[in-house]
Amino acid sequence: MNMKKISLALLLTLYGLVASAQTAPSKGADWEKKLFNSEYALPILIETALANAPELENADAARLASMEQRKIIRKNFYSGFSINSSYTYGSMNNWNTNGEPVNSFNAFDAPLRARYTMGLSMSLPLGQLLSRHNTIKNQDLAVIQAEGSKKLTEKAVRMRVINLYQNLKMAKNQLELQQQAYQTAVVSQEIAKKQFKSGEIMIDAMSNVQQAHTSAATALQTAKVNYETQLLMMEETIGTRLIDLIQSK
Repeated sequence: MNMKKISLALLLTLYGLVASAQTAPSKGADWEKKLFNSEYALPILIETALANAPELENADAARLASMEQRKIIRKNFYSGFSINSSYTYGSMNNWNTNGEPVNSFNAFDAPLRARYTMGLSMSLPLGQLLSRHNTIKNQDLAVIQAEGSKKLTEKAVRMRVINLYQNLKMAKNQLELQQQAYQTAVVSQEIAKKQFKSGEIMIDAMSNVQQAHTSAATALQTAKVNYETQLLMMEETIGTRLIDLIQSK
């Protein structure tokens, strides 16, 4: 009986060593180590996300539109001014150059002359003139508001990247834990199979071990999917593959 206990202990130790050597998770690649170093990776991710964010393009366009509208409003003041010019050639009046009356019954007796005139006119509604300063001030505030909206958008992008990064790190940790749990379940199942064949454990104990193995495998698959999802969400936000971005820095 003591020999069986010793053999079982040696078997457990042997399987533990083999499992640790064969199925232990390998250390991450260099780019993964850099990725999960927040002091290094987070500023890069935020900078890339800001450059890729379509909402920032819209904010820039809104700011530029406000600035252009301000220029238009300032120039609207000159819309009330107009320059008029005219050129005429033909009979100008009923008197010839000598001061003698022209025969009104014969149009061909009238003298032919060329005349060019030019003038400046102004027509501005009084309300528009008095409210010009307020209109310009209102548009200046619109420009300030557009600039503030851009800053808020930038802040929202930063916060989104930070949240995604923390979720990614958590998903990575959960994946590693589930890999270790699955490895333990695999070793336990192999030991239980040998014990079951030798009659050391009953079928109910073997069933419990198999159930634990199935649960560990399911949890591992769920952790993998969650990690991949977090990776894809981050890549969608920054607009490029993480491995390409980190390796390029």
